[in-house]
Amino acid sequence: MTTTQQTSALTPAAGTALCDRWTALWNGDFGNPEAFLAPGFRIRFANDPDRGAVTDEVHGPAGMVGLVSAFREERPGLSFTVDGPPTVDGELGRVACSWYVTLADGTQKSGIDLLEVVDGRISAVWSVTGLRRFAD
Repeated sequence: MTTTQQTSALTPAAGTALCDRWTALWNGDFGNPEAFLAPGFRIRFANDPDRGAVTDEVHGPAGMVGLVSAFREERPGLSFTVDGPPTVDGELGRVACSWYVTLADGTQKSGIDLLEVVDGRISAVWSVTGLRRFAD
């Protein structure tokens, strides 16, 4: 990610709200993505080189909604959950969210997303998914 100058400080409450809205998107809530995703939004999946060329082409809120919608159609019954409070660095404009997903068969995987926030909206995300859920 590139470091981008913030026009206003990112508060812990605002960072947590963005993480919650990001998770809701992955759970199929596609309403008003422009409210929390920047026009030039980008996503990077760090551990999926086979899909990298496809996901690297995702731009903006509509592109992200299309990606998540297709992902959910391929894998029905997913449920994403934020796993603990996000870590918010207001000075850098970044939010780190750990999460887990429950698959239709009940198995779970965990991951972490690093959100870069500019002017109150998510401008980029780096996402890593594990092969299993790491519980306490």
